Amino acid sequence: MITVDEMRRRFDNSPCALYFGMKLVDLSEGYARVEMQVREEFLNWENMVQGGIIATLLDQAFGSACNTMENVHVAVQMNIHFLSAARVGETVYAESRVLRAGKRMGASEMSVMDSRGQTIAMATGTTVCIGTRS
Repeated sequence: MITVDEMRRRFDNSPCALYFGMKLVDLSEGYARVEMQVREEFLNWENMVQGGIIATLLDQAFGSACNTMENVHVAVQMNIHFLSAARVGETVYAESRVLRAGKRMGASEMSVMDSRGQTIAMATGTTVCIGTRS
Protein backbone atom coordinates (compact mmCIF):
# COMPACT_ATOMS: atom_id res chain seq x y z
CA MET A 1 0.00 0.00 0.00
CA ILE A 2 1.20 3.54 -0.75
CA THR A 3 2.57 5.48 2.22
CA VAL A 4 1.49 8.94 3.30
CA ASP A 5 5.03 10.21 2.56
CA GLU A 6 4.82 8.90 -1.01
CA MET A 7 1.40 10.52 -1.40
CA ARG A 8 2.87 13.84 -0.24
CA ARG A 9 5.63 13.57 -2.88
CA ARG A 10 3.09 12.79 -5.59
CA PHE A 11 0.87 15.66 -4.54
CA ASP A 12 3.68 18.21 -4.33
CA ASN A 13 4.89 17.28 -7.82
CA SER A 14 1.51 17.00 -9.56
CA PRO A 15 1.08 19.42 -12.48
CA CYS A 16 -2.17 20.86 -11.07
CA ALA A 17 -0.67 21.59 -7.62
CA LEU A 18 2.42 23.15 -9.19
CA TYR A 19 0.39 25.28 -11.61
CA PHE A 20 -1.94 26.69 -8.96
CA GLY A 21 0.72 26.88 -6.25
CA MET A 22 -1.11 24.46 -3.95
CA LYS A 23 0.72 22.89 -1.04
CA LEU A 24 -0.31 19.91 1.03
CA VAL A 25 -0.19 21.13 4.63
CA ASP A 26 -1.58 18.10 6.45
CA LEU A 27 -2.42 14.56 5.41
CA SER A 28 -3.60 11.62 7.48
CA GLU A 29 -6.02 8.76 6.97
CA GLY A 30 -9.27 10.27 5.69
CA TYR A 31 -8.11 13.88 6.05
CA ALA A 32 -6.27 16.46 3.97
CA ARG A 33 -5.54 20.18 4.29
CA VAL A 34 -4.27 22.10 1.25
CA GLU A 35 -3.24 25.75 1.02
CA MET A 36 -2.99 28.14 -1.91
CA GLN A 37 -2.19 31.81 -2.27
CA VAL A 38 -4.79 33.72 -4.28
CA ARG A 39 -3.23 35.37 -7.35
CA GLU A 40 -4.53 38.07 -9.68
CA GLU A 41 -4.71 35.51 -12.49
CA PHE A 42 -7.55 33.84 -10.53
CA LEU A 43 -9.89 36.84 -10.87
CA ASN A 44 -12.94 36.90 -13.13
CA TRP A 45 -14.48 39.87 -15.01
CA GLU A 46 -15.99 41.16 -11.73
CA ASN A 47 -12.56 41.21 -10.03
CA MET A 48 -13.61 38.31 -7.80
CA VAL A 49 -11.88 34.94 -7.54
CA GLN A 50 -13.44 32.70 -10.18
CA GLY A 51 -15.47 29.91 -8.57
CA GLY A 52 -13.65 27.23 -10.56
CA ILE A 53 -10.42 28.12 -8.75
CA ILE A 54 -12.07 27.46 -5.39
CA ALA A 55 -13.60 24.27 -6.80
CA THR A 56 -10.13 23.14 -7.94
CA LEU A 57 -8.71 23.71 -4.46
CA LEU A 58 -11.63 21.79 -2.93
CA ASP A 59 -11.16 18.95 -5.40
CA GLN A 60 -7.43 18.71 -4.63
CA ALA A 61 -8.16 18.33 -0.90
CA PHE A 62 -11.04 15.94 -1.66
CA GLY A 63 -8.87 13.67 -3.82
CA SER A 64 -5.97 13.77 -1.38
CA ALA A 65 -8.13 12.72 1.58
CA CYS A 66 -9.84 9.96 -0.43
CA ASN A 67 -6.51 8.58 -1.59
CA THR A 68 -5.41 7.85 1.98
CA MET A 69 -8.03 5.12 2.27
CA GLU A 70 -7.57 1.39 1.76
CA ASN A 71 -9.62 1.25 -1.46
CA VAL A 72 -9.19 3.45 -4.51
CA HIS A 73 -12.05 5.95 -4.70
CA VAL A 74 -12.69 8.41 -7.53
CA ALA A 75 -15.00 11.42 -7.39
CA VAL A 76 -18.32 11.26 -9.21
CA GLN A 77 -20.06 14.25 -7.67
CA MET A 78 -19.23 17.46 -5.80
CA ASN A 79 -21.75 20.03 -4.55
CA ILE A 80 -20.36 23.45 -3.61
CA HIS A 81 -21.86 26.40 -1.72
CA PHE A 82 -19.92 29.64 -2.23
CA LEU A 83 -20.36 31.77 0.89
CA SER A 84 -17.75 34.50 0.72
CA ALA A 85 -14.99 35.81 -1.55
CA ALA A 86 -11.24 35.32 -1.20
CA ARG A 87 -8.88 38.26 -1.67
CA VAL A 88 -5.83 38.51 -3.91
CA GLY A 89 -2.65 37.89 -1.93
CA GLU A 90 -4.46 35.95 0.76
CA THR A 91 -3.70 32.33 1.58
CA VAL A 92 -6.77 30.10 1.57
CA TYR A 93 -7.06 26.59 2.99
CA ALA A 94 -9.18 23.65 1.88
CA GLU A 95 -9.91 20.78 4.24
CA SER A 96 -11.50 17.47 3.37
CA ARG A 97 -12.73 14.73 5.67
CA VAL A 98 -13.82 11.32 4.46
CA LEU A 99 -17.09 10.47 6.17
CA ARG A 100 -17.40 7.02 4.62
CA ALA A 101 -15.26 5.00 2.25
CA GLY A 102 -17.09 1.77 1.61
CA LYS A 103 -16.59 -1.04 -0.87
CA ARG A 104 -18.90 0.66 -3.37
CA MET A 105 -19.32 4.32 -2.45
CA GLY A 106 -17.84 7.02 -0.29
CA ALA A 107 -18.79 10.44 1.01
CA SER A 108 -16.70 13.41 2.09
CA GLU A 109 -17.19 16.94 3.34
CA MET A 110 -14.94 19.84 2.41
CA SER A 111 -14.54 23.51 3.24
CA VAL A 112 -12.38 26.46 2.20
CA MET A 113 -11.38 29.09 4.74
CA ASP A 114 -9.34 32.27 4.56
CA SER A 115 -6.45 33.13 6.88
CA ARG A 116 -8.88 34.70 9.38
CA GLY A 117 -10.90 31.49 9.61
CA GLN A 118 -13.87 32.83 7.62
CA THR A 119 -15.58 30.14 5.55
CA ILE A 120 -15.40 30.86 1.83
CA ALA A 121 -17.04 27.67 0.56
CA MET A 122 -18.53 24.41 1.82
CA ALA A 123 -18.91 21.24 -0.21
CA THR A 124 -19.84 17.60 -0.13
CA GLY A 125 -18.60 14.93 -2.47
CA THR A 126 -19.42 11.40 -3.48
CA THR A 127 -16.93 8.79 -4.66
CA VAL A 128 -17.15 5.32 -6.13
CA CYS A 129 -14.73 2.54 -5.28
CA ILE A 130 -12.85 1.23 -8.30
CA GLY A 131 -10.79 -1.40 -6.49
CA THR A 132 -8.29 -2.11 -3.78
CA ARG A 133 -5.10 -0.11 -3.46
CA SER A 134 -1.99 -2.07 -4.41
